[in-house]
Amino acid sequence: MVTMTTHCVLDTLGVALAGMTEPVTRIVRRTLTAEHADGPARIWGSSQSAAVSVAATVNGTAAHALDFDDWAPGSGIHPSAPLLPALVAVGEEIGCSGEELITAYVAGYELQERLGMAIGPSHYARGFHTTGTVGTFGAATAVSHLLGATADQLVMALRIAATQAAGLKAMFGSMGKPLHAGRAAAAGVQAARLAMNGFLASEDSLLGPQGFVATHADELDETPLRTPFGDPWYVLETRIKEHAACFGTHAAIDAVLTLRNTPNFDPRTIEAIELDVPPICIGVCTIADPRTVLEAKFSIAFAAALALVKGTAAADQFTEKALGDPEIERLTKTVRISPDPDLAKTETQVCLRMRDGSVIRAFADSGQRGWLDDVSEQDQRIQSKFSALAGTLVSPSRAVAIAQQVAQLQHCPDIRALTRTWTPPE
Repeated sequence: MVTMTTHCVLDTLGVALAGMTEPVTRIVRRTLTAEHADGPARIWGSSQSAAVSVAATVNGTAAHALDFDDWAPGSGIHPSAPLLPALVAVGEEIGCSGEELITAYVAGYELQERLGMAIGPSHYARGFHTTGTVGTFGAATAVSHLLGATADQLVMALRIAATQAAGLKAMFGSMGKPLHAGRAAAAGVQAARLAMNGFLASEDSLLGPQGFVATHADELDETPLRTPFGDPWYVLETRIKEHAACFGTHAAIDAVLTLRNTPNFDPRTIEAIELDVPPICIGVCTIADPRTVLEAKFSIAFAAALALVKGTAAADQFTEKALGDPEIERLTKTVRISPDPDLAKTETQVCLRMRDGSVIRAFADSGQRGWLDDVSEQDQRIQSKFSALAGTLVSPSRAVAIAQQVAQLQHCPDIRALTRTWTPPE
């Protein structure tokens, strides 16, 4: 479990460092630091420090800006983008140890995953973005644990989180979506601190007749909430993304890449593309004609076309240039999408109709774990992803050093010794 947590930390740091240069992060950073310029918490990838809530917001936004951050298959939440920025910001303020941060991270993760599963698909179907809503509860739990909250204070923090939890799916494909993660991180910090300072919120906030669950979901499945910690540890099921787009596009990307790798394959000979997708993808990642890079990440048609032409859907491929590429544009326009209720939410069936009349098909399930017997099996893949992403702000040698330090996070006596290395050399 410690290894999986350090994987999540390294992966989140990598996507956040790369996400720092994104327009959404620049705007959030410029706006918030203008009001709160000084503080104990770092803006990752820079020498700038800010108030804890500001750093949590900026770093959380950056962590979700590329839509390349980790994913939890049970709830569908991006778990680390709200959790880690909140914890690191508070941890820098109090000088917590790596072991304390890991423990608090797991506490927050397990709570938010159980709550996300308990309110189920109806919460998402109603138009709520689980990372923004449920992530607030996770961040509140994690920070409360880190600050040594009593059981009563933790309960109060969750009640306060209930009235702050927000995030609309209408923001998908816009700057609003990554802001959800940043706001969830900051709101979680605030909820924990208010609770520990004696703030009182209604006991009906979460489960009452007009509370969070009643207003945000059709029903509540209590089974996940009653599942003891460790039975199982949901953190072990975290999926580390391989493509820099909405997870709903991943199976299509995997399937077309399988076809692209067949001998003598030439994407220029494709006449039409047919995608059978799970119904949950419809309206989420089915933007037909993306006009911005953020919209492109929520266009399964564009993502499939990009992968067919470029052979990858990495972060550096989602660009304005790619949006204007004639061949990618041609292929995107040929895509026909059909919902298939028999497909699981991580599955897609691809059919390519070629100009010579032939048809080739591939099926992919992007929900499989990145390891079989031991979490360490994915060490190299995550380190390689981190190095590629972090290289936008730090040198290759520093990226290697950071990865080694994060791998030993549980032995770090004060995380400030670690976070001060998350900057370009002066």
